[in-house]
Amino acid sequence: MSQPDTRRRRPALTPQALRAAAPGALEVVVAVGVATAVVAALKSSAPPAGLGAIYLLAVLEVAIRRGERAALATAGLSVLTLNYLFVAPRYRLAIAHTQDVVELVVLLVAAIVVGRLAATGRQRAAEAESRARVAAAREREATLLAEVASAILVGQSLGAQLESIGTRVASATGASRARVALEPVPSPGPDELAVRLRARDRSVWLYVSDDAVWDRAQLERICEPVGRLIDVAIERERLAERAAETEAARRAEVARTAILHAISHDLRSPLTAITTAGSALRSAIVTEAERSELIDVIEGEGARLARLVDDLLDLSKIEAGAVAPQADWCDLHDVVASAAAQLRTPHPIEFKVPVDLPLVRADAAQLERVFSNLIENAVKFSPPQSPVCISGGAATGRVTVRVTDRGRGIPSPHRSRVFEPFFRGRGAQGTGSGLGLAICRGFVEANGGRILLQTGADRGTSFAVSFPVAPQPGPSAPEPAAPSDDARLLT
Repeated sequence: MSQPDTRRRRPALTPQALRAAAPGALEVVVAVGVATAVVAALKSSAPPAGLGAIYLLAVLEVAIRRGERAALATAGLSVLTLNYLFVAPRYRLAIAHTQDVVELVVLLVAAIVVGRLAATGRQRAAEAESRARVAAAREREATLLAEVASAILVGQSLGAQLESIGTRVASATGASRARVALEPVPSPGPDELAVRLRARDRSVWLYVSDDAVWDRAQLERICEPVGRLIDVAIERERLAERAAETEAARRAEVARTAILHAISHDLRSPLTAITTAGSALRSAIVTEAERSELIDVIEGEGARLARLVDDLLDLSKIEAGAVAPQADWCDLHDVVASAAAQLRTPHPIEFKVPVDLPLVRADAAQLERVFSNLIENAVKFSPPQSPVCISGGAATGRVTVRVTDRGRGIPSPHRSRVFEPFFRGRGAQGTGSGLGLAICRGFVEANGGRILLQTGADRGTSFAVSFPVAPQPGPSAPEPAAPSDDARLLT
């Protein structure tokens, strides 16, 4: 039975290996040829064996450029060439004198030593260069991770942070574009390289265009640290959402408490008056005049309760988005005049709304409720003999009606809250429910308009209600009702 051949087999010399070794062999031959030419030029001034040191330069050059094996080949070829061309007997690989043998051996040893030293230096230089490249790569990776961390610390939304991370990755890797996506499966573009980032809770993918300087191995090195940073961003967003939910719940609880307190306070006063008046009516000693007065109290407080209930119902519809205005062509002159007339107040009102205002598309009943609230508020906070001014006009594509009083202005800290439910902005605690302006804003915005507060530093407050000018109806449209006088003093 034959034994297996355990001898080490030399690798076969394939055509590819020969083509790869050809440049090195050619450089060895050229270096030895150049050194030989120099020795030939100088042989008349020095013995050939002494000029053999020139071949050391060829060995050194080849060792630096091609490595130790090429240097050894150069050393051997140099000794053979020197022996063949310059050492007697010439043109033969033979040595006539012992001294020449020693010199050639010394030259060979020196060439081998120089070649090995040069090759070792070349190898160390290559290793140092490789370490420098690795260090530069690690520095680029560290810089990228620092930039990613800074992008996460900015405090933007998660989507903005992922976009910023993609921009920084593209800049660091030399890619034309890069993006980060939270996806369960990769969906790269036709010219994108997909790398999975090792996030803990979510599936995150990094897509880099294929023109990046970094290869896949370099990209995969940053997968884990970038994934951990994205984990931080995801966790921070989750905590922010929880904090927002907690804050919203706290505010809702505070608002609920405030609403219950305000409602209980506003309901208690008329209920107490009605109960007291009802009890007094049972008394046998009540005169007819007192009986009539008590009935007026019951009716007045009952109307007040009905108004409060209507306000609460309107506010609930507004907050639920269920206002549903019945939009039609509406003449603001008529709407405001009707709202002012329904108040039946002895307070003077200056009515300066032009009769030729453009028609607007809105719910006339809801707008009448808005202007009724605004005029009532203006009367409430005006000095007795200072008229409330109602003016209007059309400019810059909008129709505006302004209700102005000459009372004390609204303090600056309160101006941003005047449209909040149950907020009384002029220190009039105990007067009104604090729902009127909130209802005004809800109805105006539901009809496509805007309501703005315009108040002075000390005196005077204006509420401006405006609507966009719509294309006016043609002649076939129904004519609006005949307007009232455009400038009159309502008393």
